[in-house]
Amino acid sequence: MGPRDIAATLFCVFISVAIARGSGEAGSHQSEDLTGRLLMTIQKLEGRVRELEAAAIQERKEASEMRAEIHALSEKCDSQIHEHVGLTKRQGSTHNAFYAYMNNNLQYPHPDTTFVFDNIRTNVGSGYSNTSGVFTAPHAGTYVFTWTITVDSNSYVFSELTVNSVALGNVITDSQQNSEYHMTTGVVVAQLNNGDIVRVRSRPGINIHGSILSAGSHRSSFSGWQLY
Repeated sequence: MGPRDIAATLFCVFISVAIARGSGEAGSHQSEDLTGRLLMTIQKLEGRVRELEAAAIQERKEASEMRAEIHALSEKCDSQIHEHVGLTKRQGSTHNAFYAYMNNNLQYPHPDTTFVFDNIRTNVGSGYSNTSGVFTAPHAGTYVFTWTITVDSNSYVFSELTVNSVALGNVITDSQQNSEYHMTTGVVVAQLNNGDIVRVRSRPGINIHGSILSAGSHRSSFSGWQLY
């Protein structure tokens, strides 16, 4: 039973009592006074009912707004979780990078000689070996490799990058026409499988004249990293 029903019931009860008690002029005056008080009480109750109804409407509105806000926050949270998981997976697959350079000069290397860059400065994923000069792919993916060769004056070196002994890129470092150091860099982007072997070597069948240099001001180096 709502407030309006209670007020109406009270009014009927008091009217019935007033009629039962009211006899003559004195009873009539008492009935009128009682009726007036009842009307004032009903008006107060109706006012209170309107306040409660307005408060209920406001509470429903606020509850609806809160549900909408919670839904929006939930969607944003889910999106951030998915983004974080995706980023973690990508990072997990691309944590492979290395950089190494030669500590010493390499004098007159023979054809098909693997260049060993023995000073490792970066080797994330431990894919590069400074004893063999070979990078072994820890994961399948797309990789970028660069190598830089510096030669002495009046020297000639033909170098190439191979994957499983197949040449994918080569450069000529030639200072035979001048008496100064010369430096060249090669870049290769390769799709590798797990366990593929990558190295830099002198080209088979071509004799090298002169020396490969590596010092503080002119490093001969080899580097690579996984894109994805």
